[in-house]
Amino acid sequence: MQIEQIITNRKIDPHHANDLVYEWEDDLRQYFGATFSYNRGIQNERYSKYIPFVLNIVQTGKPAFTYEMCTQRHNGNNKRNIIPCVIDFYIREPWKVRLWYCTYWRNPVICVSSREVYEYLSVSLGLKKIKHLPLSISDRYRITEETEFEKSYDLLIAGRQDSMLSEWLNKYLALHPETTYIRRVLQGGKSVYVDQSGEVVSPTDSREIYMQMMRKSRACMYSTPGMDDKRRTNGYSQVTPRFLEIIAGGCYPLMRYKVNADTNYYRLADFGPSITSYELFEKELDKARSEKADMRQYSRYLEGHYTSTVAHRLEKIIRAG
Repeated sequence: MQIEQIITNRKIDPHHANDLVYEWEDDLRQYFGATFSYNRGIQNERYSKYIPFVLNIVQTGKPAFTYEMCTQRHNGNNKRNIIPCVIDFYIREPWKVRLWYCTYWRNPVICVSSREVYEYLSVSLGLKKIKHLPLSISDRYRITEETEFEKSYDLLIAGRQDSMLSEWLNKYLALHPETTYIRRVLQGGKSVYVDQSGEVVSPTDSREIYMQMMRKSRACMYSTPGMDDKRRTNGYSQVTPRFLEIIAGGCYPLMRYKVNADTNYYRLADFGPSITSYELFEKELDKARSEKADMRQYSRYLEGHYTSTVAHRLEKIIRAG
């Protein structure tokens, strides 16, 4: 089986929050020399439960790959020619997992992005078709040992924030008022970036602007989702792409994370400890403000996490059957 198409939602869900996934799709399409197959939207929610069976007929018949953002399937991808990769997986109860697994009975393999989820499904529950296909960062953000970013700010504050890290940051800012930072906030119904004085740094918010802000900052706070929202993640604490974005931006990560299969796979400990106190937070942020990121370490690490590397891994999964 050779991937000929990448199934995408970009025509029915073009919101910039999905740009990260569309970057992966772009890189995979280039790697495999594939074309896009565009998903069809569900026009009537009343009949949504029947949609998978209808779309199974009209969905592409060519060998294809697709990212699925959750475990609720409404897109008709249960076909022998399609390999799905499920990203946000939070099912814990074995009977619910097996019910979910049954909805993929035609797919030759089922990829999951989380190593923690893979080990639970494949090792603990013994589900045979499960493969690990990790999340990545697009090759367009490739860095080298010689890469240098002009750092204008000490810290970037954007996206979901860990409550404990935020509490320590507020204390730090009170004790270190000279700290400079960029924060993403809502103004007039849209996201903008402002600095520590409230001055607008960027009046727009996009994937490109976000990565620019990352490159301008010396540090960025990061936590795995299960640290601050155990109910939503059902006990999982998976590494998200933000960690790779931080490294690609030459930033120092200020982290809270659990030691598990995911954090071990992504080697978070190589880039800093899981912060457990204000004193350690202060020490780590002081370090980030005074020392340059080790771009040799960062660039060598990312060689194993670009989308082209994941594409090669997908190719090996397909060949192995």
